[in-house]
Amino acid sequence: MRPTRRGIAALVLGIGALGFGLRFGITGLNAFVVPVVVGYAVGAVQLYRAPTPTVERSTPQPGFPGARRTITVDVESAVPLDLHERVPDRVRVADATVVSPDGRERADAATVTDAGTTVSLPGDATVRLHCDLVGRGVHHLGPATVRVRDPLGLLVAETELAGTAPVVVYPDVVALTNSGPLTGLVEKATADDRTAFDEVREYVPGDPLRDVNWKASAKQAEGDLVVTEWAADEEGGITVAGEAGPEYVDEMAAAVGSIATHLLDADLIIGVRVPGGEVDDERGETARNRILELLARTGAGAVDEDAEVLVRAGPDGTTVTVGGRTVPFERLAGAPTEHADETPDRSVTGRIREVVS
Repeated sequence: MRPTRRGIAALVLGIGALGFGLRFGITGLNAFVVPVVVGYAVGAVQLYRAPTPTVERSTPQPGFPGARRTITVDVESAVPLDLHERVPDRVRVADATVVSPDGRERADAATVTDAGTTVSLPGDATVRLHCDLVGRGVHHLGPATVRVRDPLGLLVAETELAGTAPVVVYPDVVALTNSGPLTGLVEKATADDRTAFDEVREYVPGDPLRDVNWKASAKQAEGDLVVTEWAADEEGGITVAGEAGPEYVDEMAAAVGSIATHLLDADLIIGVRVPGGEVDDERGETARNRILELLARTGAGAVDEDAEVLVRAGPDGTTVTVGGRTVPFERLAGAPTEHADETPDRSVTGRIREVVS
């Protein structure tokens, strides 16, 4: 506990008044001294007896670099305070909004620096931090430092509160404009024995027109399209491995994520192995999310090279090796993938349009 600038000014004024009173016998100056002493005493008791403030943060959804996430920080305090929230290097706070218990909002209420965000609060409040995701990794918002003040603003006590909120940022995935050596893997894994029926399932965008089962689709109650699944000669099982030096993990993660996304878009079963762990053979959106989160968490190191696709990142660049053929990843990569959420047209007309296009 220590005095604030206001407290120091009041203390100097009180001591000065006391000195003048004693020196020149002006007892009336004691009227300046007593309020200062009482204010300090009351403030000290209030801060001593006030419960330690609490802070609870929301956990944002993972995202790609360039995305924005809102993190709410719920603060409970019986006295006014200044909240300083530490912000990691690869997350940037664009602005903050303070919401009082009665629902009133105060925008641009925070002081934002590279080291963190500071906001003054009257007590209980919710702070919405609008954060831009800058770079890959698992980052942690917090811990917070709170400076509580007595109601007169004479004294302040500083406390660091334990607890952080993880912010998961995926690698910067790009679309592959030239699949290069991956073409053979995709063709082999997707080659169907069209005489061996497997199942009938709901149509999803990207299914070839020849697989639409028009007779079965006509019998669907809601007009949904269905396609015929044929038995595959080999159900995926492609392993993508990645390794990198300490300064090239981002490049490796971006390349592995881009290749894995390309193979998953082809509805293949794939596995990923990197220094930070592995994801066993899976397909679909669940596999995509697990792989991207693994790539957000991974660090540098080497892996077992027994994989259909091996990505290496180092001072000479990032390379992709498939079946003994090695090419620079830049030869496969195109523009960054758009990560926008789109709601498809679920009507029969819209679904037929998707098939024809």
